Amino acid sequence: MGERRKSRQIALQMLFSIDLSKLDYLVLKKDYLEDLEEDPEVKVFAFELVKGTIENLKAIDEAIKSRIKNWEFDRLASVDKNILRFASYELLFRADIPVPVTINEAIEIAKSFSGKEAGKFINGILDNIKKDIKIKKKE
Repeated sequence: MGERRKSRQIALQMLFSIDLSKLDYLVLKKDYLEDLEEDPEVKVFAFELVKGTIENLKAIDEAIKSRIKNWEFDRLASVDKNILRFASYELLFRADIPVPVTINEAIEIAKSFSGKEAGKFINGILDNIKKDIKIKKKE
């Protein structure tokens, strides 16, 4: 498994914890991330994802909500919601990460951490966000 995938999985675990426990991400950094036995680069990228996602959560959640059809955002499984969140952060705020990489990584993580159909659902939402990014860049 690649270093970035490890980072994304750690970010998912941290975002999931934040979502359920309402802990501050800086507390999780100190209590969880710093004690992990991973390469420093893995931990740095994981924290960048968590920090960026939390700091832009309102815009990210709006981007996701506006693309969900026939379902309520609050009814999403926490794992799926948080995969969508960090991947949307990458798409919307990280020009240094190729769009196909972000989407493929999110799908693979969903296959490992969520239900059988989660990969397709996540792909559909992220693909719609990707299309909107392309339209905005053309304007």
